[in-house]
Amino acid sequence: MILVVVLATFVGCSTSRQQPSPESSNAAAVTPAAQPTIAEAAKPRHVAKHDTESTEVSSNSGSAAILNQIHQADQKEIALANMAAGKASSAEVQNYAKQLVDDHTSADHEVLAMAQTMKLHLRDTSSKEGRHGNAKLNSATGPQFDREFLQQTSADHDKLIRELKQEREDASNDDIEALIDKILPILEQHQKLAQILLKKEQA
Repeated sequence: MILVVVLATFVGCSTSRQQPSPESSNAAAVTPAAQPTIAEAAKPRHVAKHDTESTEVSSNSGSAAILNQIHQADQKEIALANMAAGKASSAEVQNYAKQLVDDHTSADHEVLAMAQTMKLHLRDTSSKEGRHGNAKLNSATGPQFDREFLQQTSADHDKLIRELKQEREDASNDDIEALIDKILPILEQHQKLAQILLKKEQA
């Protein structure tokens, strides 16, 4: 009888050792589920970093395009105005040409300084008209040259003003917006002066 009780006790202990505890079962069930959660949590951080880098590249590309646009316009107007300073027959047109040189040179210095700060490379490719003038200006003399020059610079400024106003609305860089805000009133003044002088020449 005593032997039977001892055997029953031994079998019961062995069975309890072989069965996993409820805590162990729950831990085993939780562990596999936790692994995908960690992997998934790491994924969004990588995507967010990639999106930030893409936004920065896009912003720099847009800023470079605007600065290039202003730089080339400055170079063109400086070249045309230098030509007018030597060929214009009217003292008023000569003075206007000198003002264009001063204002566009000053604006271009700011553009180049900003490009350097932002580590952007600007294309130094002035147009053929900017370097040598167009055919009409090259061949024109006296009052005819004055009229051709004023018409050309008025049209150039009108086009640039419209383009920069649009760029101002689309710009995502505060420094670019501030630069456009500073340049626009000067360009508008140039355009108005060209129209006033043109009316005098035509009269």
